[in-house]
Amino acid sequence: MAIRTLVTSLALSAGAALAGPGGLFRSPDVSATQVVFVYGDDLWLAPREGGTAQRLTSPVGAESFPRFSPDGNSVAFVGHYEGANDLYVLPTAGGTPVRVTHHPSRERLCGWTPKGELVFASDALSPSGRVQRLFRVSASGGLPEVYPMPYAASGALSADGRYLAYTPHSLDFASWKRYQGGMATDVWLFDLQENRARQVTTWEGNDTAPMWHGGVLYYLSDAGPVPRLNLWAYDPAKDAHTQLTTFSDYDVRSPSMGPGPEGQGEIVYQRGGRIELLDLATLKTRALELTIPGD
Repeated sequence: MAIRTLVTSLALSAGAALAGPGGLFRSPDVSATQVVFVYGDDLWLAPREGGTAQRLTSPVGAESFPRFSPDGNSVAFVGHYEGANDLYVLPTAGGTPVRVTHHPSRERLCGWTPKGELVFASDALSPSGRVQRLFRVSASGGLPEVYPMPYAASGALSADGRYLAYTPHSLDFASWKRYQGGMATDVWLFDLQENRARQVTTWEGNDTAPMWHGGVLYYLSDAGPVPRLNLWAYDPAKDAHTQLTTFSDYDVRSPSMGPGPEGQGEIVYQRGGRIELLDLATLKTRALELTIPGD
């Protein structure tokens, strides 16, 4: 076994490549042309159709939660570079990351607003590390502004900027599964014009990871007949919920909304160690075949 491990290590160091579902691709996002994801605590870019990935970052610290800018020319992410997790922005063409936030508390990037600001969750202004709030900040830096909800751990702003979909707290990274109880999450809508919130999911299990495309809200839920996290849609105009995927083997994890090649929208996510895409126009899914070049 030791000899086989040594031979494998030498093969990779000689320039071999990792292909197929290695179970290590995490936190994907998609633009009109590219996919970004985390592998080996670094960020990687690959064509939206799949293929050979290119390393975007390679510092000593770890990167997480990458999100494309609305124009697809930059990637924002959380970088653990100077003793804490802070937000950074880096052009997809490469270069030096620009540090956006400077608070010692932990931060988790949720995404971009249509105007190009960053939305993130943090316990920076909370009396307890268990309580998070949502903030927005310019991608070029500056003082973050807090959203009015007293509790919020994940969020997405609608295209018109009026509604902020959020969860009051998060279990997205807990090791629990099929949990139903007081800590189960629900999705809420906050009307930023009228300054009021309403709950839009009531499942006793987990509803989380809100995303917008057009006027429809998409999210994760294990409310289906098979207790697995799948993608759902909520139409606020009709007050109707629809299950979009029906996977029964692995949960859908870390979904993120992309524009789609023709603007019809698509959701990228990880499932069973692979990265997959859901086309919102056809509701068809496909797995990305990705290759990681060796060092």
